Amino acid sequence: MKNTILLSFFLFYSLLAQELSDGFILYTPFNISDSTHMTTYLVDQDLNEINRWNHDYEAIPASMPYLMQDSTIWYPSKVSQPLMASGGVGGRIQKLDWNGNILWDYTISNDSLQHHHDIEPLPNGNILVIAWERKTLQEALDMGREIIESPLQQMWSEAIFEIEPVGNDSANIVWEWHLWDHLIQDVNPSLSNYGIIEEHPELLDINLGSIGFGPALDNADWIHFNSIHYNEGLEQIILSSRMMSEIYIIDHSTTTEEAASHSGGNSGKGGDFLYRWGNPQNYLRETGATQILNTQHSANWIDDGYPGEGNIIIFNNFHYGNNSAIIEISPPVDSNGHYSISEGNSY
Repeated sequence: MKNTILLSFFLFYSLLAQELSDGFILYTPFNISDSTHMTTYLVDQDLNEINRWNHDYEAIPASMPYLMQDSTIWYPSKVSQPLMASGGVGGRIQKLDWNGNILWDYTISNDSLQHHHDIEPLPNGNILVIAWERKTLQEALDMGREIIESPLQQMWSEAIFEIEPVGNDSANIVWEWHLWDHLIQDVNPSLSNYGIIEEHPELLDINLGSIGFGPALDNADWIHFNSIHYNEGLEQIILSSRMMSEIYIIDHSTTTEEAASHSGGNSGKGGDFLYRWGNPQNYLRETGATQILNTQHSANWIDDGYPGEGNIIIFNNFHYGNNSAIIEISPPVDSNGHYSISEGNSY
């Protein structure tokens, strides 16, 4: 498996080598048959090794590491026995110096919250973290969910936390956002989140999709966020949902209280979606339109100074047929900086 991953990496590299911008490549190959020796490598464009970081026993990567300008790296990895487990499960986040010394070691893994997949280092030294948030069967029914397919009879929603590292192993949560605060349903008029789906593209229909994802279906993964990215200039966060085949943008300029509501922040919309793209059937607009995204990953804004700066770039796992694709989109932004959408149409 390790050789296969490295071979794929080198083949991909050889195809793109003539187009690479100046820079380094940081990666952590995962050997599924021997997870006792995890190593992160930093190489140059000629694949010469510059540095390596050897990780603790069974520190299986949850997603990608991040190299900072001070030569430290952030490394999200899997805890040994997570109570919530599906693809991309993590739970442990470390910061290591150039020599591999652990500067900070923090765990988000308990019976109600479980970090998974990506993290996002912020300019202020904090990090954004994606976490599954366990909801009981009754909580899901009380929000209008009709069918719970998972044998666990649970529903794992999603939450985003901004974490301020403290000391060597502690943290303060300085901001948070919960998807559960931004749901809509059209099956039970007696519930407070009842509404007409197509009139509220800023909210997510709780009855979309199935619950339980991956080879082992004894989980309650529903949304499966697999990437998170921050735009400092816009004060916005972009998220990728594999299971919804959509990307979402939310406002980070809100307070935690505003993020739980439908007003406040630079956008005036609280924690509701400012923009979504890839699968308009999810909000019942243009139901005959072609779904473009399909189990995509890695939605990011293109940095200033690069071709397409300010646009969004996405890796689409299944584009047409058996082909993958890299998609670049330019979102519709009006003169006030808001994402425009006309009545009855999709973004």
